[in-house]
Amino acid sequence: MIISNNKNHSYSPAIIWVAFLNIFHRISEKVRKAKYLIYPIGLVLLSGKRNGGVPVIEVTFLGSGGGRFITITQFRSTGGFFIRASINMYVDPGPGALVRSWRYKLDPRKLDVIFVSHRHVDHCNDAEIMIEAMTGGALKKRGVLIASKSVVYGDNSYNPAVSKYHLDSLEEVHTPEPGNRLSLGEEELTITPSMHSDPTTIGFRMGTRFGDISYIPDTQYFDELKKWHEGSRLMIIAITRPRDMRIPYHLCTEDVVYMLKTMRQKPEVIVMNHIGMKMHFANPYKEAKFIENITGVKTFVAKEGFKVMMNKKEVAVKTLRPARFV
Repeated sequence: MIISNNKNHSYSPAIIWVAFLNIFHRISEKVRKAKYLIYPIGLVLLSGKRNGGVPVIEVTFLGSGGGRFITITQFRSTGGFFIRASINMYVDPGPGALVRSWRYKLDPRKLDVIFVSHRHVDHCNDAEIMIEAMTGGALKKRGVLIASKSVVYGDNSYNPAVSKYHLDSLEEVHTPEPGNRLSLGEEELTITPSMHSDPTTIGFRMGTRFGDISYIPDTQYFDELKKWHEGSRLMIIAITRPRDMRIPYHLCTEDVVYMLKTMRQKPEVIVMNHIGMKMHFANPYKEAKFIENITGVKTFVAKEGFKVMMNKKEVAVKTLRPARFV
């Protein structure tokens, strides 16, 4: 520290800025070292909560597209989405996840958890680079990966989506089964099943202080799906196909209408995600209006920069402008 007895002496902005950064670094390092508490039974509990007591849960979409042709053409971006609760979690970092995170000032270095539902490229393409961001360039052993078995181990059709080098940089790696529960800060994640061409595909139901958030990734409809997600306040659903265009292993508009109509406790809001090429050209906003008119559930279509904010009183939405173009 520089001490001066000259009352008229003033320090340059550069010196003040360097001093501030030094103090900030020391505090950050102490917080980082105290952050993880790993329970011996294998469940993850992130303590030293980063965003503890947040007044709102935020979900920011860095894309809304899905399927090979939307991914190839990028008619809709395919970056997945970011959940800011007591912890920061990135879900399904497909192509463009890193670039679009920076575009909307969501620093991937501040991630605590990455969730990857399955091995298909539109869900996992940027998984490794997002892990590198979360682990400080793979120089710090930190962060949690929750992923399907196919993402970590590969299968008959695919190699693993994440290399051993990247796995070794993580604090924890989990390949849970449906029904497993993981504690993440103030939230609890319940793993849910899917019926997809990748048989290890998983979704989740996140319990938060303001209600549950369900993520239903690629799946065809099956009766148990409703039971796993009924009662969630916000549902993010991969609805790949419009009416009268159902294909195996994916949901279409009619499937979602049927599921919602048979629920006793409907969600407050659903967000249509993973828009395929057929849905894109059929006008997903018309499909959303159809779902809303039939079921009475407020329905939105995700897009890049679309943000959902959930607190005790309401679920609100807004569309962000890019903070920077990269």
